[in-house]
Amino acid sequence: MNNKFGRVIISCILKKNTLCICLMTVVFFLVSCGRTASQNSPGLAETYQDFGNVIVLGVVNDSEPTISGLIHMDTVADNLHVQFANLTQKEHEYILKLFLDYQETDFYLNEQKHNGYVFSAAAGEELDLVVNLDTDASMDESHILTAAVLTAPDTHAKDLDFISNSYGIVMNYELAPAEGERRINPTQVCREPDVYLELEYQGIMLNQDYETEGNSVVYLPPSNITVQPNETVSLAYRAGNYEKADDILILLLLDWKQQQVNGSPFEYVKNIPGLMSYGTLEFTAPSEPGFYEVTAFVSEQPYELRNRETFHTSDTSYRFTLTVE
Repeated sequence: MNNKFGRVIISCILKKNTLCICLMTVVFFLVSCGRTASQNSPGLAETYQDFGNVIVLGVVNDSEPTISGLIHMDTVADNLHVQFANLTQKEHEYILKLFLDYQETDFYLNEQKHNGYVFSAAAGEELDLVVNLDTDASMDESHILTAAVLTAPDTHAKDLDFISNSYGIVMNYELAPAEGERRINPTQVCREPDVYLELEYQGIMLNQDYETEGNSVVYLPPSNITVQPNETVSLAYRAGNYEKADDILILLLLDWKQQQVNGSPFEYVKNIPGLMSYGTLEFTAPSEPGFYEVTAFVSEQPYELRNRETFHTSDTSYRFTLTVE
């Protein structure tokens, strides 16, 4: 199988109960992520060179390593080092996306403003991308920074002979005030999903299977869904079944841009351990004909302060193409 989306991922944390229907294995480790220029410790590539075909992601400030997802900041616009290593055997192209409190945010890199930064990394290459968030948010309280590095942004799932949910890595960090209160307030009320399903996996699946009665099987989405310009697109989601979470948050990207779903920037619903939350996501198709990649991620305990128990990757949905014609 020729996987243009990349291979296995290391995320600088310990992840429990990974989605059991993944096409590829995902390996995780518990470490103190990060290295700054003032430290003479080994880089990411050297540290993880023996772990094989992986990509590695970490985020740190200018002066100290990030432990259990906690990054101390004086202002939200302070320097952040997005540290990335491509330890696969081939050069790949990636896109970096950043979200503040689960809303897409612009950022500055190399004195230029970006909504998403596309870059290439050769096999074995390590990068230190210094970014500054473009926001006037205060640091009176903590914020959640989501860093996502996604593979092959110019490749369409419809052109491949398979679909995958292993095409990148999504991490939620806490930006904590150097002086202030570590507290994160949800921006909307957590609601009940349409129904809870008894299914044997955790994570997220998007498709057009709206059947819930006696539904014990989860179907992969087609590699391509065709719609008309400006059509209201409806997708069924099955997400959750996290052991220690009371809530989950689903964020949808269309061609690497956050979409309003059901009239909101994201879907925020309750999670019951042992059950999958089910509902639908509605968004508006682009007005211009073309091919658009549909991806999403689900974050458990989205507003909890980051620590050893709450810092881990967000599961990603199976990627497919939305064709507008």
